[in-house]
Amino acid sequence: MSTTAPPYTAEAHRPDLDWLRVVAILLLHLFHTGMMFNTWDWHVKSPQALPWLEPPMAVLHHLRMPLLMCISGLGTAFALRRRSLGAFTKDRVKRLLGPLVFGMFVVVPPQIYVERLQRGTFQGRYADFYPSVFGFVPYPAGSFSWHHLWFVAYLFVYCLLALPLFAALRTDRGQEWLARAEAWLCRGWNVAWGFLPLALFEVLLHRFPRTHALLDDPRTFVHFGLFFLGGHLLGRCPRVWEHLVARRKALLGASALLLALMAPSNTYPFIPETLGRTALQWLFILTALAWARACIHVRRPWLQHARELAYPFYILHQTVIVVVGFALLSWSTGPYTLFLAVLTVSFALTWALCLGVARVPGLRACFGMTARPSRAAPAPSTTAVHTA
Repeated sequence: MSTTAPPYTAEAHRPDLDWLRVVAILLLHLFHTGMMFNTWDWHVKSPQALPWLEPPMAVLHHLRMPLLMCISGLGTAFALRRRSLGAFTKDRVKRLLGPLVFGMFVVVPPQIYVERLQRGTFQGRYADFYPSVFGFVPYPAGSFSWHHLWFVAYLFVYCLLALPLFAALRTDRGQEWLARAEAWLCRGWNVAWGFLPLALFEVLLHRFPRTHALLDDPRTFVHFGLFFLGGHLLGRCPRVWEHLVARRKALLGASALLLALMAPSNTYPFIPETLGRTALQWLFILTALAWARACIHVRRPWLQHARELAYPFYILHQTVIVVVGFALLSWSTGPYTLFLAVLTVSFALTWALCLGVARVPGLRACFGMTARPSRAAPAPSTTAVHTA
């Protein structure tokens, strides 16, 4: 039984996927800024709402995180191309578990503090509030939470649980199964039927609320786990990408039609709504992957820089939005001006913090960034050596 790594043809860091990841995180920043101004419950709220934000945000709510999870699944396939399972596991601990723990004790607590200040449930300095984190009482009763970092927690658990699957796919039998799966996905519109498992489990688990608390959240856990596995499978099947690119216009048309049918103003019975929503999520992902693959072939310097900062930006952005939003609420201005101010100031501050993080080796590790390679010492000018 062979245990050699599979012969992937995909690159470890593809510019099309880097571009999609950056765009998804920028949309996430826009979405969380909007949460301050719509009528949905959130950590800090503007007294002046902008209800027109809710229809586009309802669409973004169903599309942004599935796309990020699918790209994360793709990333695991590419990472395993050049790593053993042991090295992969060690890397996930460093890049996921480490930043998660750091975030729960450093990044997230200011959000809880600001929320309680606005709601009048706490008065005092942050130094007086912070010890409550070490009571380890889960939010909202206590001050211990991962908030928006639930994505990192779930992704880490998916990677650990999938290790036996990853090992099985490295065997001769696993390679044979992948070859058959790739051939099946490349026939007709078979790849589009990937939404059916999503719909099935949504129906079976619909009675469970979405809590993002992992242990009591089977509906969310399975839902995003399927996007993770779907992305991983796409990463293992390089021929599927040509298949998607060839059908990108039809995918775009089908996604647009389904989006129009599933617009927030339309209401359907539970089963048709579930089928339509999960189909839209999967088709949107396939459409985004296909068009990015067809149009983006070169990694520009700005994209390389943005890719490096995308992860710390994700970790920091919601805390910065909450703190900046709370600080700007005292402005005597209209909701549109306030929205643009919070969006602009929080983005600029988050980006500046990311630039600072990137320059400090210890902080890079806390935010899941790889160490920068040390510069090689220049060769003495009197004994220059040219190597091939």
